[in-house]
Amino acid sequence: MLASFIVTSYNYSKFILQTIQSIKNQTINDFEIIVVDDCSKDNSVEILEQQVGIKLIRHYTNKGQLASILTGLKEAQGQYISIIDSDDTILPNYAERLIEHLTHNNVALVVCNSSENEVLTPQTHAFGGWWWQPMSCGMFKKEVLNDVLNYTNTDAWRICPDKFLFNIAHLLGNSMNVTDFLVSKRDHKQNAGKGTFRFFRNIKNNFIIRHEALKILTHKVHRDIVKKSYGFLFMQIIEKLDNFLSFKRK
Repeated sequence: MLASFIVTSYNYSKFILQTIQSIKNQTINDFEIIVVDDCSKDNSVEILEQQVGIKLIRHYTNKGQLASILTGLKEAQGQYISIIDSDDTILPNYAERLIEHLTHNNVALVVCNSSENEVLTPQTHAFGGWWWQPMSCGMFKKEVLNDVLNYTNTDAWRICPDKFLFNIAHLLGNSMNVTDFLVSKRDHKQNAGKGTFRFFRNIKNNFIIRHEALKILTHKVHRDIVKKSYGFLFMQIIEKLDNFLSFKRK
């Protein structure tokens, strides 16, 4: 199996069919679609049960997005993995282009919809560089996600596990930003990234990512890089606050 698409489903019945259809429209032929429904309260399951060509897995209690991803990962057979949010759609050449980037570059993760093409390493970018790209924009080599399969603190990532997984892959095998625009992210009131305190929530998540990454990464070099990246995070906070205060002073 060349590629696996894992779709995490929770109460997005009005969007899920478009998401699945966009995956079915891929220009490659060798792929599977695994949908994990995390105990939706709407009619998502009824809609999904009528779909041909997908593997539907149901959670009978709500476990959160990372737990849903891990459920799908344990079933995935593809060499390459993409995790698609059930309110996003992808272009037909999504898999073709991202697999091409993965096979021609020494990276474990490719993230599309970026502002420039660049290869990122833990040495040059201690903690990645794909700050606002959602989960749907990333494609992983499957082997870099094996270290996450036995991770138990899934409650830390009931929502927004994207940067956590992006960072684990980045630390284990480098990552790459590409300017290919391949994902359409739907803008609506329930977007997880919305909210008045988004900036502070992202700072909190970055601290959690570093703490949790140390639990998974046993290699000393990786652990040292994660520890050193705290300094980078503090500089990022200072820069953001300085920009904010400068704006307020104008």
